[in-house]
Amino acid sequence: MNPSSTPPGAAARPLGVLAALPQELGDLIATMQAESGVVTRTLGRRDYHLGAVHGVPCVVTLARVGKVAAAATVSALIHVFDVEAVVFTGVAGGVGPDVHVGDVVVGETLLQHDMNAEPLFPRHEIPLLARSRFDADRALADALAAACERFVAEEGVALAARFSAALPRFETALPAVHRGLVISGDQFVASAVAVGALRAALPDALAVEMEGAALAQVCYEYEVPCAVVRTISDTADEHASTSFSSFLTDIASTYSTGILRRFLVSYRPAQR
Repeated sequence: MNPSSTPPGAAARPLGVLAALPQELGDLIATMQAESGVVTRTLGRRDYHLGAVHGVPCVVTLARVGKVAAAATVSALIHVFDVEAVVFTGVAGGVGPDVHVGDVVVGETLLQHDMNAEPLFPRHEIPLLARSRFDADRALADALAAACERFVAEEGVALAARFSAALPRFETALPAVHRGLVISGDQFVASAVAVGALRAALPDALAVEMEGAALAQVCYEYEVPCAVVRTISDTADEHASTSFSSFLTDIASTYSTGILRRFLVSYRPAQR
C-alpha cells in the first residue's frame, strides 16, 4: 500500500471486508448505503456489496463459517473484484492465558491447528507450501491495532458496563488489545480439554476461530495483503456456546462498528 507512488486521479482498487456472520460486520453495509449507495452482486450464493464506506471503496461480504467458505469467498474477492487488500473481522475464542472475554486480538500470524498430513509432512505444515504460519500484512495489522486501541480508549468504560449486564459472570475490566498468533480449524472449540490441547501444541496461540488462516493462505498464494481482527466472545471452554451466543447478539456489532469505523477513517487505499 503506497498511495504516493501513483498519479492523482487514478482509480483506487477496493478493499475487501468480510466476516463470517452478519452481526460481525456491524453497521458497515448500512453505512455504505447511506454514504454512496450499494451495488450488490451475487456470486457463489454470496452477496457482494460494492460502494464506499468512510470514503474508502469497499467490497463487503459474508464469508460464512469455516475454512472452505472463507477460502472460496476471498478467492472471489481477489479474482472477480480485484481487491487490493482483505480485512476479516469477527469473534473468536480466547486461548492465551491472558486473553479474556471482551479483549481484542489482531492476528499477526495465522495457522490451521487442524492441519495434519503426518507422516508425509510435519504437523500443521501446508503440503507443498513448506510453511504452517502465514503472516498478516504488517501495515494493515498496525492500522487495525491502532483502531482497536482508539476504540478501547474511547469506548472501553461503556463496554465494561455493558458486560456487567449482558455477561454478568465475566470480569468487567477494560478490554485489552493483543497481537500475535490466531489459529483456525473446522471445529467450534468448547471444552477445557480441547483448549488445553491447543495450548500444549501451540503455546503462543492467543485466539481460536474457523476462518482466518484459510484466508491468510489464499492471500499469501496470490500476494494480496490481509489482516484479521477478532473480538474474544468466549474462552473456548464448556461455557463457550452460551457466551458466544450472548456476545454475538448483544455486543459483537458494537465492536465491529467501532473498530472498522476508526480503521476506515484513517485508511488510505493504494491507487493505480
